[in-house]
Amino acid sequence: MLLTGFALACPAAAADFEIDALNLNVGPLVVSASKVAVKGSPLDRAAFMALADGGSDSAAARLKQLNAAEITAAELVYEFTFGAEKQVTRYRDVRLGDIREGRIGRGETPSGTFESSGGTYPSKGVIGQSNGENIDLRQMARVFTERAAPGSNEPMTVIVGRFEQASQSFDMGTIGKMSMGRSSMRDVSAKVGATPLSEVLGEIADKARALEKSGAAPKDKPDAAEIETSKRVGLSVLSLFDSVDLGSGEMRDFTLSGIVPPDVEQPKSGAAPQRIEVKISRIANGDFAPGKSGYVVEGLQFAGGGAKGLIDSISYSGYSFSSMVKALQEDLAKPLANLDAIEWRRYVPTIGTIRLTGLSVDAPPMLPSSEPIKIALGTFELKAGEQLNGIPTSLALTIDKLVAPITEGAGNPAARDMIAMGIRSLDLSAKLDLAWDAVRNELAIRQIAFGGEGLARFNLSGTLGNVTKDLFASDIALAQVAALGATARGLNARLENFGLVEKLIANEARKAGRKPEELRQQFAMIASLGLASILGPSDAAKTLTAAVARFAAKPGTLTVEASAKSASGLGLADVIAITDPTEILDKIDLKAQAQ
Repeated sequence: MLLTGFALACPAAAADFEIDALNLNVGPLVVSASKVAVKGSPLDRAAFMALADGGSDSAAARLKQLNAAEITAAELVYEFTFGAEKQVTRYRDVRLGDIREGRIGRGETPSGTFESSGGTYPSKGVIGQSNGENIDLRQMARVFTERAAPGSNEPMTVIVGRFEQASQSFDMGTIGKMSMGRSSMRDVSAKVGATPLSEVLGEIADKARALEKSGAAPKDKPDAAEIETSKRVGLSVLSLFDSVDLGSGEMRDFTLSGIVPPDVEQPKSGAAPQRIEVKISRIANGDFAPGKSGYVVEGLQFAGGGAKGLIDSISYSGYSFSSMVKALQEDLAKPLANLDAIEWRRYVPTIGTIRLTGLSVDAPPMLPSSEPIKIALGTFELKAGEQLNGIPTSLALTIDKLVAPITEGAGNPAARDMIAMGIRSLDLSAKLDLAWDAVRNELAIRQIAFGGEGLARFNLSGTLGNVTKDLFASDIALAQVAALGATARGLNARLENFGLVEKLIANEARKAGRKPEELRQQFAMIASLGLASILGPSDAAKTLTAAVARFAAKPGTLTVEASAKSASGLGLADVIAITDPTEILDKIDLKAQAQ
């Protein structure tokens, strides 16, 4: 769309006249238009032709003179060349209106076509009706052809206020077919970077062609020239993050039907290419995404290799690659450093929130005698708070209803035992919620939970004190000292039995040839006498022993609460100084009960 808009701008302007044909070269882009009509322009025909033909003025300077009430073209064609590959896009019955200093107020075309030839996978396609508003061709030309002055930082400028397209479909020959329904974008912005966009694209294409032509894997020890080339291409790619902002947009009804190319799989394996089918209901970013930020993919369906699956939604928001991009640019601009000297934490992006819902996968059985594999996941969410040196100061992880089958196989006695207990699949959930308080120097373990539906659930919470900012330091030695200085102030643990203990006892009784009730009574006695001999005669030991023994006799809910007697907490140094493990019970207040 950006190149199309640039192309639409160049053949234009003169007071109510027509031109049979126009041509314009902009680096690898060649633009041509036929039967161009201009209305309501202050330029005469000769001035208009001068804008298209070029001259000493830059493309941006010439586009600033482009003014007209309306410009139409029967056909507009642009050819973009990457080495041996040529991409040709044709738009028919192009109509532009309200053109002021190179900015198109509105534009539309009912249809178009696309064709790619000369490359590895030739393709052709059909483009549906397109229309847009506030398209800044002058800024596009600047981004495409100019470079920013050294040390300057130009502001981002909107180059596409609104753009909508009815549909697109592409035939990629032996690879397959792809189509997209209605798509739209809003407030796409760009600025002039250190390297013109045309040069960036050219360098990326040249590097890709060189790799494809060589057909060889990267060298273990590339020479100095290859290193400098790779660094330059890397800086060019990174410059795109600084100079382009995609704004907001969405695409609906994406479909892909084809094969995975042999060179993408394993070219020397001799395996037949795998056919794949992909459908996506909607892809959106910015204001079109939930929460008005980030990206979302909704209604993803996929099939291939005998497997099929569905994902209701994948989204992420609050993320930023800016810190990572800046660190990479700084390091690539320097002489090649020893990898051991690189501070890798500088490359960690701002994580934000990642969320996945409604995953289900059906796959063929692993063994001829086994059942098909069915895996499902209700929700996965990772939410990271403010980061220090790349490490989140708060972290919340949720995994809800992860369902997976138990598959019996050779050398897997645990699976055999679970199947013997009637557990054919696991329905698991887990949660991790941590937060650091900089004012109090505390790390709150809000929740660590793990459990299985119909089996058991374990919950843990607590507070660590004397957790200073040094824990997040880039200096590993300093971070280790800070970790060793942390103290445990309180801990709450809760174990709930939903049938797992009964299943374990029944399975052990079956293997021992005994009754489950007899084995349960034996376990209760072992818990009572065994713990008493290990933990000693203290009041805390007696409290814990009684609760565990009661839980073993009648499995329900076991709760343990422990807190340090010292106001500063129980530190690692305190634990190291203990010669008898039972002495730790003298340093804590403990409550335990079984229900």
